[in-house]
Amino acid sequence: MKAKCIFGLFMSLPLWMAGCGGGGGGSTEISSVSTPSSAVGISSGTITGFGSVFVNGVKFNTDNATIFRGDDQLNDVRELEIGMIVRVEGSIDDKIARSVHFEEDVKGPADGPASDNSFSVMGQTVITDAGTVFNNTSLAAIAAGDILEISGLRNANDDIVARFVERKTNPANVNRYSVIGKVRGLDATGRTFRIDGLTVSYGAANVNDFPSGNPAEGQLVEVKDDSKAYVPGSSSLAATEVEPQNRLGTAAVSGAKAEIESIVTRVNSSSEFEIGGILVRTAASTLFLFGTPDNIVVGARIEVEGVISSDVLEAVKVKFEDNDARIQANVDSGGVNVEDGTVTLLGIPATITGETDLEDKRDDVSPFSLSDIQAGDYLEIRGFIGANGAFVATGLRRDDNNSKVEMRAPASQKDPVAGTVTVLGVTVNSSGNTQFRGFDDQPISASQFFAAVVEGLTVVQAKWDPFTDVSAPASELELED
Repeated sequence: MKAKCIFGLFMSLPLWMAGCGGGGGGSTEISSVSTPSSAVGISSGTITGFGSVFVNGVKFNTDNATIFRGDDQLNDVRELEIGMIVRVEGSIDDKIARSVHFEEDVKGPADGPASDNSFSVMGQTVITDAGTVFNNTSLAAIAAGDILEISGLRNANDDIVARFVERKTNPANVNRYSVIGKVRGLDATGRTFRIDGLTVSYGAANVNDFPSGNPAEGQLVEVKDDSKAYVPGSSSLAATEVEPQNRLGTAAVSGAKAEIESIVTRVNSSSEFEIGGILVRTAASTLFLFGTPDNIVVGARIEVEGVISSDVLEAVKVKFEDNDARIQANVDSGGVNVEDGTVTLLGIPATITGETDLEDKRDDVSPFSLSDIQAGDYLEIRGFIGANGAFVATGLRRDDNNSKVEMRAPASQKDPVAGTVTVLGVTVNSSGNTQFRGFDDQPISASQFFAAVVEGLTVVQAKWDPFTDVSAPASELELED
């Protein structure tokens, strides 16, 4: 049953791994590919903290690492910023970085102010959400001509879903404008192509890194504007240089381990899909967290862990990044609304859709529906925060009553002075008795916890055991990867 995969983390890890393959019918066996723990691998994802550096919630030691921001070598990893998408090369098992690389997706003038949740930079549509980190600006403050640096994930439309937006306060210090993206509409005769909404002319550009003198349709490239000649709103550029790019870097050799955060841009079959131009293949042994193979759809934001085999990433684990909200609690009095399709726990309404997997572990009611749920029932719900801020359930399970209450989601606000953090709209209080834990499940101080929380980005889990009231201080607050 799919619900067992969605709720597998409520069980012990060995049971979860044994009972939840669900690879979608692929024939490749991941276990046939192995890598020594000391081998170099790749982890690509969002910086979520420092000390040394946390990428996708995993801490990598950077004591002996070389740090790059574009072509520039930095002195310290803290010269990078939370929210940036980086590539760590090093020992994935030992969590030791050999090098950390940051490449912006676009750096140059904004074409105009933001409209709703998006804006344009050098013809690149930039989409923001609650997880976007802004530095030296805000969505409302963006104006035409602002020099912005954007780091994010390209979606199926080639738009950038931004994780980091920075306004350059001293444009004179920006050496060049640049765009990294895929070649579309290549005209090798006219020597033009598009990247998202930008038309690039490369007739006078340095293209020496291409054997034929031309990029290929669909190829990932970096377009450079060394003269900073781009005119805001023009959506056209005469490039000074175009060069091929490889998001996985030099460590992407066959047999290397890889951990990649990206957005699904194409689904080829039930066991094969693409993320950021990388072909991913699943197998019967692939572990799915917070979702099932049916949730592999264009636009889904996921993290894939696996082994590189030729040009394919053979997936060991697929984690659905957007399905990171969770509640375990009793249904509120009057909390079931069959007509509206919602069930409310802790004052938080969860939307039940036709895609929600429903399971009754308490009474084994089958088929199990929303109308079978009563006030006081103990539910475990997983889901995601929708575009309108609603908690949308991907899975719901009724279980035996429990004195423990948990909730988990990206923290929308924090107040270190008051000792509070807001999760799913609930202000969670802490006290001297609250146990704080870090990304590695180890105890940390309250100050370390609040310093690590990035509003809108960091996932926080709050626990009350035993539970009395949601206003009572949580017994535990933990940072989640």
